[in-house]
Amino acid sequence: MKPAFTFNEIREAEKTIIERDGVPSLLLMENAGKNSFELIFPKISDYEVYILTGKGNNAGDGFVIARHIAINSIEANIVFVSEPAELKGDALENFDILKKLESELINFISFDEFKKSVKKSSKLLIIDAILGSGVSGKLIGNFESAINLVNKLKSINKKLRIVSVDVPSGLMSGEQVNPIINADYTITMGAVKTEMLYGEGKDNCGEISVVPIGISDDLIEKYNSYNKYIAEFDDVKKLYPRRRKSSYKYSNGKALIIGGSAGLSGAVIMSSLSALKSGAGAVLAAFPKSISSHFSKKLYEVIKTELDETADGSIAKDSYDAVKKRIDKADAVLIGPGLSLNPETKSFLFDVIKNCRKNLIIDADGLTLLAEDTTVLLRRNSESEIILTPHIGEFSRLSGIDSNEIALNRFETVIEFSSKYKVNIVMKSETTFSCLTNGKIFINPTGNELLASAGSGDVLSGILVSLLAQTGDVYRAVVCGNYLHGILADLYAEKHGNKQSASQQDLIKLIPKAISEILS
Repeated sequence: MKPAFTFNEIREAEKTIIERDGVPSLLLMENAGKNSFELIFPKISDYEVYILTGKGNNAGDGFVIARHIAINSIEANIVFVSEPAELKGDALENFDILKKLESELINFISFDEFKKSVKKSSKLLIIDAILGSGVSGKLIGNFESAINLVNKLKSINKKLRIVSVDVPSGLMSGEQVNPIINADYTITMGAVKTEMLYGEGKDNCGEISVVPIGISDDLIEKYNSYNKYIAEFDDVKKLYPRRRKSSYKYSNGKALIIGGSAGLSGAVIMSSLSALKSGAGAVLAAFPKSISSHFSKKLYEVIKTELDETADGSIAKDSYDAVKKRIDKADAVLIGPGLSLNPETKSFLFDVIKNCRKNLIIDADGLTLLAEDTTVLLRRNSESEIILTPHIGEFSRLSGIDSNEIALNRFETVIEFSSKYKVNIVMKSETTFSCLTNGKIFINPTGNELLASAGSGDVLSGILVSLLAQTGDVYRAVVCGNYLHGILADLYAEKHGNKQSASQQDLIKLIPKAISEILS
């Protein structure tokens, strides 16, 4: 696991490391610039290179990159978005070093000269070293103009590529009020910054790479008191369950899925199928009688329980006794896909929540009904684990917090809710993360916008209940489950060359291939 930080957290950690541990800041800047250059170098060939610099440490990174470009016999143009006289500290020192090279390969030009001279049809590489992560308030003058100009150039010049150093200039913590460089690549320093994974950051960072800056993983981990981590392939490979040769069907996890209603049979079917494909030894499903024929046609392998139903075809309120035997036999339970919002079914849901002694996942309609009275979570008769799987809208209903506020403070709000109700949360969004009851956050790096479609959550919940049944461990289930779900979208995009045409059935069919990649 790699630690992840917000902009404010990483600045605080680096400041402490410099002051308390005596790591020279100039050395960190040199490492950041040199390692960034080594990533950029293969992309430079045949490009006209412009490095846009501001006045802070981000500009210093740009000067180091420029020096290494010149050392490797490549021409580069330094564009001053602010005046050189405004430079100070490590940035000024690296600027002075760059000037002392007196290299004919380094050209210094003003922003006004850049605006006049840059050719809109040339094969350009713009290295964005204008602003780092410390932006606050509204940008004015050349800073705003430079960002807008670069984005305009990108829109009209298909030969232009943009590499942002540390973060795309303009990206900020909190409410976004500025334009942002729309980068093709972002090279960030030391650790992933979480603002890059959501909202405007997700839209503008392009492909993200992390370069070391001379701080060891062990040292930076000492300052990860915020307990946020990025899951990596090797982590998932170690955590993913593998069947023993001596195993049998019921030792490989029994997953029970409860849901469905008239007109909403597809959700519980998709969850059941994804649970089967994800390796559960047995999948059980409990659903209202009226959708039984759909299961008989689609899923021969599922052990089925038909439940009494309401007048509109959802599970009747007095159905708990009928499903209790199935719950007792299961290793993990999922409730919610296609459940409906019927008030009688809500009564049944609350009976399950209060009395289920097995690890329980609540998803979809189950979350909407739960939002009507979250205190039921505190009236449970068991200490078994609960996982909630909301998207931001569902979490807003659960927590009573406005969706915009959640988007701005997603980690804090989720940690607070998790602690209050003693539940684990898988927060589904453009970058899914999980919060365990111990307050640790695990951010999932896989997946793409293919997952932003109806039914995606049903596939994920089926994967999660399957892995929870197999492992009995919430940590392993959510880290591996989210990672696997994301790989499905990545595999589809790789094969078909787009990130928008897949159905959920297409993704379910890719589960065996994704698991093979993890287990290989």
